[in-house]
Formats: sequence, C-alpha cells, structure tokens
Amino acid sequence: MKTLLVVAAAIINDNGEVLLAQRPEGKRLAGKWEFPGGKVEADESPEEAMVRELKEELDITVTHKDMEPFWFLSH
Repeated sequence: MKTLLVVAAAIINDNGEVLLAQRPEGKRLAGKWEFPGGKVEADESPEEAMVRELKEELDITVTHKDMEPFWFLSH
C-alpha cells in the first residue's frame, strides 16, 4: 500500500474561532466541513505543501514561521 502524506491547518483567531472550509461540489464528501489542507506533492515538504494549499484553497498567505506542528497521525 502506498503512503499518502497530507497536511491540514487548524487556524484559530484571538477569539478562539476556528477556520473551517466546506468541501466543494463535485468532490467526495461535498458540502462537508474540514480543516483546509491537502496532499503533499513528491517534491515538497509538509510545510511547503501547507503554504501552497492555503494559497490555492483560501488565498491565505503564510510562511514557515507562521506554522507550528500540532499532531501527527498514521492510519
């Protein structure tokens, strides 16, 4: 079985509100809510993938210094 690496961002503001994204129509689980993120490409680090995914999905610009690892999961 091939390993698939993915990243997700938990973005929380000063009021404790959490940013969630709704999955678009036409995708699996369309309409469901999720943390923004996605697949790590073969040529990028998880941090690079997170920067790219946030820009692509939500037009949010972040840098590596904005991120802090929180949780790792394998299943």
